Amino acid sequence: MNLIDRFKERTTLVQAMLAQTIIQGDRDVAAALADAGQLTEYSVGEVLIKEGEADREMYFLLMGKVGISVKGKYLYPRERNLTVGEMSAVNPSIVRSATVTALEPTVTLKVSPDTLDKIANVHPTLYKLIAAELANRILQRNTFIRSPNDRPRVFFISSKESLEVAKALRHGLRYTDADSILWSDDEIFPAGAYPLEALEAEVNRADFGVAIAHPDDIVRSRKHQTAAPRDNVIFELGFFMSRLGRKRTFLLVPTMSEELKMPSDFKGITPIMYPPLSGKADEVATQVLTSPIYELETKIRKGGCRELQ
Repeated sequence: MNLIDRFKERTTLVQAMLAQTIIQGDRDVAAALADAGQLTEYSVGEVLIKEGEADREMYFLLMGKVGISVKGKYLYPRERNLTVGEMSAVNPSIVRSATVTALEPTVTLKVSPDTLDKIANVHPTLYKLIAAELANRILQRNTFIRSPNDRPRVFFISSKESLEVAKALRHGLRYTDADSILWSDDEIFPAGAYPLEALEAEVNRADFGVAIAHPDDIVRSRKHQTAAPRDNVIFELGFFMSRLGRKRTFLLVPTMSEELKMPSDFKGITPIMYPPLSGKADEVATQVLTSPIYELETKIRKGGCRELQ
């Protein structure tokens, strides 16, 4: 017995249609759609609707689950008692705005736009319910679009050893119209979370990244020993630079007699220099860091919040 066979009895199909969100228990509308629609079955991976196509049928999901994708990016699922394809069904001037693919074995009732129009003319509340559902869809889509920050958000990248530098810089920027975030702040890397996912979330939220390249390690290369920043600082610097761009990612390097070894990919970056702190308290450290703080503040004011693509 195929899944579609479960709905071939009219009574069963009408009952399934009554559970649909758009129908809202209206037996006359449920019966009219059940009599006029076409039962269809889809296996996993099969496409119901393809983005950019001109077909206009609307699908009532009777069982199973489908996935919504836009420009190849998966957004969210839709499960039974919901509908897909309403926008093109009610508006002949637009093509399909998303691809709908079966995530599970799925059974739908497919209704043509002409049939939908005829039933809606007899039961005008149907279009009102479809309009309400489309409004909900727009709100759901908006959750995937991040709004620009109200104030610039600055994320400081540092090792544990150079955290005092990051704290002093944040202290110095406290009167700047910006939010300064340290990796050590509560809930940035919560216990049990994947650090890379948490870091990616911060990159997406940030307007600027500031990496403090402190000489924490000694690297031996070609028979020479040189001081170098921690690997995670270099990785995060590259991560932020790939997302935010070179003009929104800053590298801070301490003034020191010996050369700080950096990957060759970062050789072209002009760093902001800062003097060593040696355990100074916030107020004193901030005075020592006056020059880099001023430079960061100028860049933050000039760059502001980034425009989202």
